[in-house]
Order: sequence, then C-alpha cells, then structure tokens
Amino acid sequence: MNRNLRLTRRTVVVGAATVAATAACGGPAAEGPNEDRPEGEIHILVVGDAAAEAEEAAAERFNATSDVKVIVDRGSTTGNEYSTSVRNAVGTPTAPDVFMSWGAANIKPLVDAGGLLALDEFIDEDPALQESFLPSVFDEEVIDGATYGIPMRGVAPTFLFYNKQVLADAGLEPAQTWDDLLGQSAVLQNEGVTPIGLAGTDKWPTQMWFQYAFARMLGNERVAAGLAGDGDVWSGDESRQALALLAELVDAGAFGDDFGSVAYGSDGSAALLRTGKSAYELMGTWYYADVTAGDEQFAETTLGWIPFPSVDGGSGQAGEIAGNLSNYYNVAADTRYPDTVRDFLKELYGEAFLQDQLALGNLPPTTDAADLVQQQADLSETRKAYLAFVIGLVDQAPTFQLSWDQAVPAESLTVVQNAMADYFNGTIDADGWITAMQGATSVA
Repeated sequence: MNRNLRLTRRTVVVGAATVAATAACGGPAAEGPNEDRPEGEIHILVVGDAAAEAEEAAAERFNATSDVKVIVDRGSTTGNEYSTSVRNAVGTPTAPDVFMSWGAANIKPLVDAGGLLALDEFIDEDPALQESFLPSVFDEEVIDGATYGIPMRGVAPTFLFYNKQVLADAGLEPAQTWDDLLGQSAVLQNEGVTPIGLAGTDKWPTQMWFQYAFARMLGNERVAAGLAGDGDVWSGDESRQALALLAELVDAGAFGDDFGSVAYGSDGSAALLRTGKSAYELMGTWYYADVTAGDEQFAETTLGWIPFPSVDGGSGQAGEIAGNLSNYYNVAADTRYPDTVRDFLKELYGEAFLQDQLALGNLPPTTDAADLVQQQADLSETRKAYLAFVIGLVDQAPTFQLSWDQAVPAESLTVVQNAMADYFNGTIDADGWITAMQGATSVA
C-alpha cells in the first residue's frame, strides 16, 4: 500500500494575517544582482543547530561541480535572533544570498520591502521544486500568488519527549492525560528530578505549552480565529481555563525553580533530559537531532516520545497538533548568482539531502517521505520508529496549528513571546495575558 504522507487530506490551520512592511531592510528594493556581493560564491545562512550538518554536506556535494561555490554560515540557534539578523542584513552586500524562515508572517515584511526574490521562474524551469513537496507545506510561503520559499529540513510538529529510565526509576508510565502530568510532578520532584525541562530564557519553548493547552481546551480552529484578530477568543471562559491549567502546573513546580535561566542552545535543556535531571520536554522534531548529537546511544535506547496529553473537558479535537509546517529557504532579491542559487535549491529534494534529513531524525516535507523511511536500510529501527511516529502524528491530525509566533504579524512576535514568559514567571496574571494577546493579534 502506498503510504505517502498527504497533508492535503487534513486541515492546516494558520493565523490569517495581513502584515505591514515594518521590517527595516538594510537597503532599497533590489533591481538586479548586486555586484558588491562576494565574487564567485553565494552564502547560505542556516540556524546553527545540529541539522546544519545536512546543509553543509549538500554544499560540499554541490561545490564539487560548481564554479560558483556555496558557503554555509551557521547563525543563531534562536529563531527570533536569527530572523532579526536576516532582516537587518537584507539589502546590504553582506546579507546572505539564501536564508531560512518559518512561514508567511515571518517573511511578509521582507516581501513588501522588495527584499526577496520570487521563485516562480525557478519553478517554471524546474517544476520539481514545487511538485516534490507536500502542497499544504509548500503553499505556506506563496504570497499574493507568488512563491517566495522552498521547503527544507523537516515537517516539525511538537510533542513530548521523555527519559525512559527516569520514568521507570520513579515507577511511572508516560503521561497520557494532563492530570497524569500534574500527578507525576510531585513523584518526580521527590526523586530529585525536575518533572519538565523548559528552556525558559528563550521564551519560544514556553509558548509551546500555551499552544497545546489552548489546542486541547479550545481547539485549533478557535485559536486560529484568535490569532487572526478575534479578541473574544482570548477572554472567553475556556481560555481562562487553559490559563488556569498552566498556572497549576507551574505552581506545582513541574518546571522547577530556575527554568527562566535555562537556554535551549548550547545543549541546554536537552542535556537536562539526557542526563536524567528532567523527565519530560515539550519540543519539536528537531530535538531528536540535538539529543542525538549529545549522546547517540541515549537517543537509541532511552529517549521516548508521546503525543501531547489529553485534557478533560476541552473542546479541542483529539489528535490536534501544533508546531512548524517546515523551514523554508528564501532568496535575497539582489543575489549576485541567481542561477547558482536555483541549481543549489534542487538539492532540497535530492536523494542525498533527504537521506541526511532522515538520518538526523527529520521527516522531509516531500510527497514520498513515508516510503523513503521504509527504504532506508541504514536507519536504525529506533529511528524508523521515531519517524513513523511523526508521520502518524501529522497524517492523523485533524488540524495542524502553525506556531503562534510564526502565525502573527512580525511586529507582534516579541509581544506574544513575552506574554508567555511573563505569565509563567508570574509578572502578569490571566487578565494581563489576555490584554497582551488581544493587543498583539488586533493588528492581524
């Protein structure tokens, strides 16, 4: 049976937003190749995590036969910092030729400012640049009928990872419900373990907890309406119930006392799980590669994963998920060597790049991803099981909510992330959180 992953059979929910061009591009809209850019090379800026190995390997393969060389530069591991550095550089000779993004809201200001190259001519010359990818993923960065991004890396829902040994030592099974998670908190603390690792200093990991509490309590369709500007969603009874659930978990010590000082980058929160100092962490598919980079044997034998727990009494549909549809490659409008960029983008659906993604634990956003998993003889059974879990999670999801900070206008991103962090650390209450979210999404 053909088990190709088809997101087109499901509803992908994103916050509909009209975004003003507020990003400060480093220069005017491009009118053609910038001859002040480096000669004989194009620069690709990637998020500098473990998955960058695949881009570096792709560049090495490409450079073996290309006169113009591809240089892969590693940027920040924090999405907000990465995006800011890109926006500040676009339009200058030192800007990357190719860089990563997370969806339409992330790049709309650059599109409006003329900083991005529409890729439709590339696709006309090479239709596989579009046809190789899941339509529901590919279409996320089609803006006003023009294509600005090509999917890369993996489909990235978020879910709970856990340390099998820590749970076993405490006599626990993986949590299936929110009440399980809350009840296990005291048991794990008595064992000297932080129940849930949280890289609170980066704020976006905190946001993930809101995305699922609200998905379970309200459902993704209503969340999408809130992100699109319906302020009543945030002030409703079920919103307050979701906030109360989160406050109860924080007050129970589930995240420990110092989560605000824990970072995700530089092997921060992942090290806590890997070394048995925490039991769970809510994270996206990229986490597998980061944990494996720290300890491959742990990933093979002790790392577990489960869907986010259910919540009693909520209006959400069973199996609703949240996260990132994919990362995307965007191209600076003034790249000096557009033909080289076009040819390099073909790597993104090439067999070697897809195999590297699978080896990292990333599920490529291609139409043949499920079949590729089964065909890879060099993938361990553990890794195949993990990828099969991700395939099932996405394929069976009735809705897939794009991460909130990627679904709101770019100018609201910081406000949204700050609201999550401030609520968790107690500097604002439920009313303060609601007011912040209503303000952040009213510009949608």
